[in-house]
Amino acid sequence: MALSVQRSALLLAMIVLGGCDQANVFAPAASSSPPNSNPAITQTGTMTVRKSIEQLRSDQAALSNGIATQQAQFNATRGQLAGDARTYSGLVSGITARLQAGTTPGNPDLVNQWNAAQGKLDAVTIAVGSLNSLASQVTTQASVAGYLLENVRATYRVGGAVDEDHRNLRAIEAETRRSMQQIDRLIVDLNAEIARENTFLGRERSNLAALSYNVNVGRLGAPPGASPAGQPGTVPPPTRRPVPLQ
Repeated sequence: MALSVQRSALLLAMIVLGGCDQANVFAPAASSSPPNSNPAITQTGTMTVRKSIEQLRSDQAALSNGIATQQAQFNATRGQLAGDARTYSGLVSGITARLQAGTTPGNPDLVNQWNAAQGKLDAVTIAVGSLNSLASQVTTQASVAGYLLENVRATYRVGGAVDEDHRNLRAIEAETRRSMQQIDRLIVDLNAEIARENTFLGRERSNLAALSYNVNVGRLGAPPGASPAGQPGTVPPPTRRPVPLQ
């Protein structure tokens, strides 16, 4: 009888232990922490790519703004040059008309007009100097644009980028190429304008010097000593006072 009780107790213990094991099977599994994510990975690729794109976009915006400013400066200077040239031509035409009709030697009115014409030539000279400085700045912009384009191409090769990053890079590359075309056109226009104004200055300085003699004698005519072909010769000192420069 005692043996039977011991067996029953052992059987009961086995059943209880078996139930506990079965309950553990259906218990919810302990939650495991997610693997550590790479802090460099973002929604738009690696942090390196994202920062590079932001910097490239900023550089491209600065380049575009710089070109727009230089183009505006060129347009303003070209307009000023055109206005000075018109005023100069009007003054010279007025002096010539008075001299053709004949006037007193060293007429004060013509002297003042001659000085005003000389002032306009001086203004053209200063403006041409500004254009030369601007051309140097635009040439520097061309180097900046080339460097920016190289950086865009290098960023394509950086790992961790997504499709959106490459779309952004293509947009920046396209804008940079447009900027380079604008720079090329501006350089061509600057060189043409500088050459044209230098030709104008060389011609009109000579003409204005001859006109000074005419104003001094009160009539039109070639200065003494000028060669028949119009080449400058040896001009003796004028017998009357020269036109004063102010």
